[in-house]
Amino acid sequence: MAYTWSFSNGIIVPKTSGTGIKVDTEAPTFGWRDLEGTIEFREIGVGTPALATFRGNIRGPSFTTGDDYDLMYHLPHDYAPGSDLYIHVHWAHNGTSISGSLVLNYYITYAKGHAQAIFPAEVNLTQTISTPDVATIPQYSHRLDEIQLSAASPSASQLDTDNIEPDGIIWAHFDATTIPTIGGGVPRPFIRHIDIHYQSTSVGTKQKAPNFYV
Repeated sequence: MAYTWSFSNGIIVPKTSGTGIKVDTEAPTFGWRDLEGTIEFREIGVGTPALATFRGNIRGPSFTTGDDYDLMYHLPHDYAPGSDLYIHVHWAHNGTSISGSLVLNYYITYAKGHAQAIFPAEVNLTQTISTPDVATIPQYSHRLDEIQLSAASPSASQLDTDNIEPDGIIWAHFDATTIPTIGGGVPRPFIRHIDIHYQSTSVGTKQKAPNFYV
């Protein structure tokens, strides 16, 4: 069934925390969006991923054991309060064989904005991605592997979802502690994005600063 609406004065929703636009008429929920963390090539010495040819004329940063990178994420005003965050890696390889695991260590600190908090000691979240064979992890395949970053009752390696709000900053460092054994191509995985999935109300907040919802 097609739906058609006409809003002569726009769409008005309550300013209350946790209200907004949901998807799915049968089981409504806030939709997902990305906080993007693009990996760019940077030639600055030890620990820097190497620029290598992925396919044809396409090149990108490839990581070996010990290579690392720093990223920062700003929580937007459409973040759905109380919803958990999930960090995920976009990666690929161009080998004809692959085995072992890709292990990434994330070191992350988070603070609310507007002088409400300091950046505390980091949490250390480890992601292990099994790469048993090239049939399971095909050559040139665009992989997206995810792990939960925040929770309402967080482990020692997670952020506390109850502290997450608009204008907060997630400050992150990650390194590749283990890489798969890749044959027949560049012997290092290509990593292009470390993104964070968050649920969105699809509307901004009434206020620019806390309390955002009054």
